[in-house]
Amino acid sequence: MKIKILWSLCFLLFSVSLSTAIAFVMGEDDRQDAGENAEQIAAVRQTGMISIRGEQFVSGLVTGANCDVVVSAGHAAIHWETVNRKGWRKGQIRGQGDFRFNLQPDGDLAWQKMRLVRSGYQLENNIGKDEHDWSVFRLQQPALSQCENIAVRENKSDCSGDILMSAFHFDKPDTKLIDASCSVKTASTEGVIVHDCDSKDGSSGAPLFCRQNGHSTLLAVNISGLTRKDYYDAGVFGKPGLQFDNRQHKNFAKNIGGAFYRALMKELRESKNRSLVQD
Repeated sequence: MKIKILWSLCFLLFSVSLSTAIAFVMGEDDRQDAGENAEQIAAVRQTGMISIRGEQFVSGLVTGANCDVVVSAGHAAIHWETVNRKGWRKGQIRGQGDFRFNLQPDGDLAWQKMRLVRSGYQLENNIGKDEHDWSVFRLQQPALSQCENIAVRENKSDCSGDILMSAFHFDKPDTKLIDASCSVKTASTEGVIVHDCDSKDGSSGAPLFCRQNGHSTLLAVNISGLTRKDYYDAGVFGKPGLQFDNRQHKNFAKNIGGAFYRALMKELRESKNRSLVQD
């Protein structure tokens, strides 16, 4: 695993908390076109884009025996704040519940409809809290004829192997990108992980995998970023991104524990039943 170069920057004395959807490149930009990895590694191949009607996209992972279970962030499904100019209402389902999923949005695959099954943000007191920033969706039909049921690390925040994140990003929306040089910095008892996977807006809900001996297990979903700064990250809009010192800047992910794990396991069991019916 190559070591990221950390750059020191001067920041103002006050902290500015950014909205949940913001995420950042950590040091040098290590994101790469998924390329052959999209075919050789099921975890990468099964990472897709979630389109929200009337809004921007986020990322997610499809899994399950019937290849019809999608996991993503809580704010991928439900507004985490009220923004009058956008017509957002805190706690309201995004896009009036019109969600679509595509593994190759720039290719020939059709967008597939899906519905929200469960989200940590469905409870009013949970909205906006990182430990509840997760969602589980169900596709109307399988995304692939054959799909690997990705193993899940229950309530784990560490990995003795390599960490890889695959995602779509606003600055390169037509390309599935991976960062295979990630690491976990710290983790809270609530299952919120601080990581250094390079990301931009659009990567919310992207899966973080623990890679060991050629196998991938789902460790967490990417959820947000926070930094001390008084300027925006120009890289979000396709301009050269600013580089941040990890001591002042963090990206966050939610591990697969608690209610998230239970909701996902329930939907995976139902996906297995659906696959048996189709067979």
